[in-house]
Amino acid sequence: RTYAGLDDRISKDGDVGFIGFNNRMRPDQLPPNLLADAQNIRTDRRGEAQVRKGLELIVSPLSAGGEALTLPFYLVADDTSVTATQTGGAVVLTNVTATNFPSSGTVNVSGVSGLTPAVNGDRAFTKNSSTQITIADQTYSGTASGTATVKFGILNDGAVNAIYGSCAFSDPNASASQYVIFASNSKGVAVNIANGTTTDIAYPAGVTVSDTASMLQAFNKVFIFRDGKTALEWDGSFSGTPAFTKVASGTYTQPVNLAATGFTITNGLATVTVSNTLAVGDTVNLITAGGSTLAAGTSFTVSEASSSAFKFFVNTDDVSNQTDVHFIKRVSVGLGFSHMPVPPYAVYHQRRLVMPFKFSVDASTDSFTARGILDEVIASDILDTDTYDQIYAQYRFNAGEADFNVGLHSFSEDNLMVFNRNSIHLVTNTTSLQAASTRLLTNEVGCVARQSIKQVGNQVIFLSDNGVYSTQFFDEYNLRGTETPLSEAINVTIKRINKSHWDKSVAVYFDNRYFLAVPLDTFQDGSENTNGVNNAIIIYNFLNKQWESIDQVNDTDFHISNLLVVGEGTARGVYAVNDIGGVQKLDERVDGVDRI
Repeated sequence: RTYAGLDDRISKDGDVGFIGFNNRMRPDQLPPNLLADAQNIRTDRRGEAQVRKGLELIVSPLSAGGEALTLPFYLVADDTSVTATQTGGAVVLTNVTATNFPSSGTVNVSGVSGLTPAVNGDRAFTKNSSTQITIADQTYSGTASGTATVKFGILNDGAVNAIYGSCAFSDPNASASQYVIFASNSKGVAVNIANGTTTDIAYPAGVTVSDTASMLQAFNKVFIFRDGKTALEWDGSFSGTPAFTKVASGTYTQPVNLAATGFTITNGLATVTVSNTLAVGDTVNLITAGGSTLAAGTSFTVSEASSSAFKFFVNTDDVSNQTDVHFIKRVSVGLGFSHMPVPPYAVYHQRRLVMPFKFSVDASTDSFTARGILDEVIASDILDTDTYDQIYAQYRFNAGEADFNVGLHSFSEDNLMVFNRNSIHLVTNTTSLQAASTRLLTNEVGCVARQSIKQVGNQVIFLSDNGVYSTQFFDEYNLRGTETPLSEAINVTIKRINKSHWDKSVAVYFDNRYFLAVPLDTFQDGSENTNGVNNAIIIYNFLNKQWESIDQVNDTDFHISNLLVVGEGTARGVYAVNDIGGVQKLDERVDGVDRI
């Protein structure tokens, strides 16, 4: 058309694509290319807002198909010498082991003949005594014969019923293997992501896991940390009958003098003949040089070890057999060494395990005492998960203030970040614990969820009181916090997080995205999230520099206890662990259907 002086020119407006959403601003205030809301979508494909791919069920190892639960189920009494008598239209059963029976309930009867109608089957009963019950649910006639079998069922607390912890695991003997390891109440379960097969890993006799646990793979082992209880460890081997064992506890056996019955040096290899308790990688100190060419006070690293000798490399002249050379394993200073102090969790840092130091180890096995200190951490010896120095290896932060430890994160160049509830600290130079130092990074912000802490480049992202917070390291790793939370654009969603349960939030970084599972106030169908379970995943896209989506599943039984990045090749991705027993892969089904 043509335009005259009084004509209105056609104006064009619209978004050529979308990069994320912002639910804090009014829709009419939004900058270009932003949505007012985004649920279950992805925006990185040419700027198109597309429905996310569906969740794919990989395995549900705690279920047994149609036989997962059968009612009634019979687990306790199985009497096979019971006599049945018809009296006044009721059936009286004697010789029943009914000591633990309630006063009334339901039993299963079989093996009785001669009665009309048949009494066999599930029948209501009343308890007469510890050896007799009466069934009077209908009027029976005839003369009972045969030997009755009575079965009575109760709930079995030993049955597998939930997942209390999980972690990723790579088999050190198979480079292409990727597993998810579960801690259920009665056993561990290893799930092979490649084919969905499962392997049971037994617990020690009498051990169950009945509360939230933390799991970690380190030193080719898998640990289950149980706050206030002895940790469990598995050696990672699937041969034979895989089983967890308890880590050592009780009195720590301090190092003793290793008086060599023979000592030689041949071509730079020293061999010490002794009743040996050392392992490869241990540090040993020379305390008496004797007829050797070594200097007393020198430390050496064990390169080979057997029950009768250990070896290490030296750069000195050969020595023939000597018997006056004495060694000792490194000795603690002050309070002595300790076994692992039953932490709620641990992290791997510089070949050590670092964990909260809330309990001291008593002399008795499996006995521990609460220290009443919640802001202290302790580190193990290098490559030794069983030895903890109570002087040099422990660090306390904000002593005496209203603060406590929430999480730990191993950062670059020997820096350990310590996240308290109201502050963040840094421990440096942990390679040599005697020379390690601590300093406060900030007391303006703290962390509320340990598993929300993730590192992306030189940024560390975590959930705080102010929402998702992003810190960045500049100038030789000095911390600089952003002026506003990273989640400022989705503050409406952040306010929906249940603050009584937000410590359960978990996160992973994968495919240039930060996935954060949180307990929102309602499920997708609008029903209230009364138990505070993680029912949504909010996603930040680092390529678009925007929050991308709020993912929810239309099923109130689906809640996320953990997020893991595992798998090789096309199987690699983000996997959600459901505490009722399922493992689902995110963004997998192209039909957009969630199979949970």
